[in-house]
Amino acid sequence: MVEALGVVPGERFLDVGTGTGGVAVRAARAGVDVVGVDISSDQLEKALAASVEAGVPLELIECDCQEMPLEAASFDVAASAFGFVFAPDHARAGAELARVCKPGARIAISSWTYDEFSMVGERLGREYPPGEDSREWSDEAHAREKLPGFDLRFEPGTWRVEEASAEAVWELMSTSVPPIKAWLDGLDDRGRERARAAYSSCFPAGLLVRDYVLILATRR
Repeated sequence: MVEALGVVPGERFLDVGTGTGGVAVRAARAGVDVVGVDISSDQLEKALAASVEAGVPLELIECDCQEMPLEAASFDVAASAFGFVFAPDHARAGAELARVCKPGARIAISSWTYDEFSMVGERLGREYPPGEDSREWSDEAHAREKLPGFDLRFEPGTWRVEEASAEAVWELMSTSVPPIKAWLDGLDDRGRERARAAYSSCFPAGLLVRDYVLILATRR
């Protein structure tokens, strides 16, 4: 994302749903001033630790991306790696992103598609938070409707997790993906085992491959 956005040292960069700071730290290394926002205080603690370890400064704010305590037209660049798309009200999130970005600002947002991995939870009866489906952002018509203040283009991408075994991938996913971890925490041992078996069918040899869409946009 940082490379695709062509960041210039001194620009102001917003990372929406910064999580553990993976994008934010890379952007800071490129010489931009980074603000990372996330609704999870636990994730922000991890982002802070990552910034300290990397030796780069980050300004981190706990907030909902649908209502950010940020000045209007104050960012040159914005990005969100599988974060912004989970806002329950897509139009509201899109309007807020437009509000804080300057005219001409460049934006990158990644969204999962309706792939096999994303269907597993539905088959298991997993309950999802109320609101619009995050995968709808991978549909061009939907994204254009919810981001009317931007000129958009779309690029397909592939995300890979490769470990020594399916068990190793499951350990990673079940402990570090916040929505999955939160759901598993509410299950009994039998439910957790059923979930493990179902999800592991997506990476039987320790390789998980998922398709995503990268939305690249310019603020009008």
